[in-house]
Amino acid sequence: MSSAKASTWFQVARRPRWIGALAIALAVAAICALLAQWQLGRSIEAPLHDASANRVAAANAPRLDQVIQAGQAPATDAVGTMVKANLLYKSGQVWVVSGRVQNDGTEGYWVVANSSAPGKNLVVTLGFTPNRTTALAARAAFASQKHRRFINLAGRLAPSEAPLEIAGPVLKSLSLGQLVNLISPDQPTGAYPLFLLVTKHQVAGLEDITVATLNQTQVNWLSAFYAIEWTLFCGFSVFLWWRLVRDAQIRETEEGALSQG
Repeated sequence: MSSAKASTWFQVARRPRWIGALAIALAVAAICALLAQWQLGRSIEAPLHDASANRVAAANAPRLDQVIQAGQAPATDAVGTMVKANLLYKSGQVWVVSGRVQNDGTEGYWVVANSSAPGKNLVVTLGFTPNRTTALAARAAFASQKHRRFINLAGRLAPSEAPLEIAGPVLKSLSLGQLVNLISPDQPTGAYPLFLLVTKHQVAGLEDITVATLNQTQVNWLSAFYAIEWTLFCGFSVFLWWRLVRDAQIRETEEGALSQG
């Protein structure tokens, strides 16, 4: 008796059942591709380039206490959020932070100050300078002022840094935990877990702060991860169809061999 020739993968794949399955797999792949494209679009966040756009964003910004609370861990999406704060600077609580880099690569110093907003400690940036002497002079001038009135400011919430050695009046990092210890070394004090990055300088002699993550395109890594994930699903749907056809071919070949045995 002559043996029947086993079906090839292509012959199995051309059957109506598997052509229909391919149509479903391609539809799923198309949906996954659209979702990947959508997530990829969300992963690239365009910055606010002009002053008018920044003013609009500041005017529509939520209040500080609507985004973070003193003494509580911030939400994962709080960093980078623009907020409004009504604060009162605390006289004498001003510091210089070294190791700051502007958007154009200029290295220098920030002058930062502690404030009450509202009733809890909030660290706020006052401006940038590439010169250490200028930074210390601005610090001394601001520390000597009597701050008696609340002011409204808008800025972006920024994370604390790891504490480093304090070199005299200059801090080597902007560590909120370290600053809290300087503010109140003897007893715990309520403080916000993020600081307010105000890019507009607030002290004469200082410059506006430019930070790459605020002035260049930002990447939302969670959305980027989802875009990659949907792309993998897109390829997997087609691979699953191929694998099912291949399994059907192998099964037919084995059944044919058994029937002839």
